[in-house]
Amino acid sequence: MKKMVVLAFSCLFSLFSCQLRAEDQDRELSGDWKMTLTHPDLGVVDLILTFDATADAFNAYTRKGADKIIVGGWTSFLGRTFTSSFRDGKLITLDEGKLIQKDGKKELSGIFRSPIGNYYFKGELIGETLQAELKTKDQYLKGTMVGTKLNQSLPLVNYVDLFEEVVVLSEQNIYNKARIESKEWKGFKKKMTQVLPQIHDDLELVFAFYYYAQKLPFSHYALLRLNESGNNASGGAVEEERKEVELTVLEDGIGLLSIRDFGGTAEAMQRVFVEIKQQHIKHLIVDLRNNPGGGIEAGLTFVNQVATNSYYGGIFLTRKWFDQQQKLPTEAQQSSFISFTDANATALLSHIHRYPGIALSVQPAKEARYDGQLYLLVNRRTASTCEPIVYGLQLEGRAVVVGEQTAGAMLNSERFAVAHGFTLLLPTADYYTADAKRLDQVGVRPTVAVSNEEVLDYVVNQLIKKRVNPK
Repeated sequence: MKKMVVLAFSCLFSLFSCQLRAEDQDRELSGDWKMTLTHPDLGVVDLILTFDATADAFNAYTRKGADKIIVGGWTSFLGRTFTSSFRDGKLITLDEGKLIQKDGKKELSGIFRSPIGNYYFKGELIGETLQAELKTKDQYLKGTMVGTKLNQSLPLVNYVDLFEEVVVLSEQNIYNKARIESKEWKGFKKKMTQVLPQIHDDLELVFAFYYYAQKLPFSHYALLRLNESGNNASGGAVEEERKEVELTVLEDGIGLLSIRDFGGTAEAMQRVFVEIKQQHIKHLIVDLRNNPGGGIEAGLTFVNQVATNSYYGGIFLTRKWFDQQQKLPTEAQQSSFISFTDANATALLSHIHRYPGIALSVQPAKEARYDGQLYLLVNRRTASTCEPIVYGLQLEGRAVVVGEQTAGAMLNSERFAVAHGFTLLLPTADYYTADAKRLDQVGVRPTVAVSNEEVLDYVVNQLIKKRVNPK
């Protein structure tokens, strides 16, 4: 009898607790939301975010077990065990969420956690729309989120058909058909075909594509949705504050030129070299660490501004070349290639579509050219356009390269539109240096190997000051 009374009270207490929890729940925010996330590493992706909210707190997360679906059981187990990512298999979580009612709207704040980084989440719910910003601890805008309650069935789009279109475009346009006849390519297609029927949203698609594409024997291959400006950056005030090219005078005669990427214009690059000349810089340190590359306009303009003599900058080989033969061209064949000297991306792309090979040529600038001491700082994330620049200046003996081996991601890539607003980034030309070295999947070794954290101090104190003031 006593046990029955205790059991009855327990049931009543549980029912009462459930009622309290249900009453305390914020029904307006709780539930599944279709959110559009814009982030420089992901592009623009639609994802499903589930909110659990009370009157003053919340947490949110993407689908549980998504990691297992994408990478498999054993790999997901290792990921959860040895990293802080993918808790319960969620690709994204919002923790420590606080909810405040203010002026007819709800303000949200919390911590955004994901494999692409952790950020401060701050947003507001106005009417039926939730919008938020993701910022770093230094308050730089890193991404945005906006969305409404989910009102459609899953998956969000037909990802199986989307991938079939990607495969066709890839096999028709990749720079070397041998790459799509490889076992790595066949394995990539097989894995993606197995995973895609279980994918629910863009976020899962992009993560799956990135994970399996890493195993391919070439770089510059990605599937993403770009924003209206045609790139995958988040935009906003941060882009204005953090200039692509910025000069800092460290000491008298020593300048630090930070080039965060080569996505700027030739004019902007030329202007900074006018400033370098005005500042009478004798030792120029060029920081290319974490520079992902960019366009030929800014890249070739930079090289022309620091080159002290003309030199051969290597070759691009296109599908037209590799459809005929797999060997590298002889010197005689290279001499027949069209010479390219113009810092113009449209012209380069036109040449890649027309010719089997393009020979790059560096020509020193006539105005504001820098001819002082040159040091290039590089690390494992120095990639793409940076790499032939670094290798060429090192080979010519023009610059001392200091830091870590570069990323090994150097191919010419183009964008191809696919269904549902996605863009396929695909390599359409291979690159070889002046001495016939392939940089993709290899990278550039520094002249002096120094850790990423110590490299700037090393150049200033060990290479410059000891040279200026030897004992």
